[in-house]
Amino acid sequence: MARSLVVVVLAAAAAATTPDEAESCDAAEKLAAWAHPSLQLPGVARAETSDHPLLLGASPGTTGTMSVYFALMRLGVSAVHYTRQFNATSGVETTTYADTPPGGPVPLLKPLFGDTHPAPPVDLQAAHAADLRFLAATDALLDTPSMELFFDLLATFPRARVLLTARAPGEWAASRRARHPTDRVPVLPQLGFDVPMGAIKAEQSAAAFAMWHKAVVGSVAPERLLVLDVFTTPSDELWRQLCAFVGKPLPREPGGELPPFPHLEYAADMRSDAPT
Repeated sequence: MARSLVVVVLAAAAAATTPDEAESCDAAEKLAAWAHPSLQLPGVARAETSDHPLLLGASPGTTGTMSVYFALMRLGVSAVHYTRQFNATSGVETTTYADTPPGGPVPLLKPLFGDTHPAPPVDLQAAHAADLRFLAATDALLDTPSMELFFDLLATFPRARVLLTARAPGEWAASRRARHPTDRVPVLPQLGFDVPMGAIKAEQSAAAFAMWHKAVVGSVAPERLLVLDVFTTPSDELWRQLCAFVGKPLPREPGGELPPFPHLEYAADMRSDAPT
């Protein structure tokens, strides 16, 4: 019965996703296409709230989240990206790559994850029951677990600004399924289903991804939302959009020009040549 419902949900998502949506990489076109007012997910209420203006990444990984993390570091914004945490006050970055075994969530995030390794899953039951205000220890939260807990985080941090990293759904699905087959399919956890990426077809994954973005766009006021496409937007324009959204001056190289916007491929953050 549950499997049948999942198929129905993904079929509906696929029907709502046009071929143009699946292939277009223009962020403005995506925003218009994803603004689907009839799409609503179950609401979340939280007794414990914080006024901290958290910058909340709403997209799953493989959408340029690591590139944005390094861009925020360059702007002096404290940020967390699963295995990395940067403290802008001290200028210190910590990672879990030197742990044994390497990888996994940084200590700040560990209460939200299971104990398995590698790639422990978000413990949804524990996270839904937790007081998430401890995440005010950072100014930006990107990648896992922000998508899985998006509506809980939005309810906990009602002043949050939301950063939606965009990518053509078909491209995202092909990459994500190949590299992270055990990660959860977007949208379905909010509907009560726990389905890994590798358990469904690529076109179903793409449809779920597009449906998730529609749900996010329909849940956040436009002035609190930035849709950022790091794959096709020119570097200087990425800096302008991001700096305007987070209220930071444009970064400059010694000669006065803007630096290249960070672009990291899969696992590039583990190499010694990653941006700093």
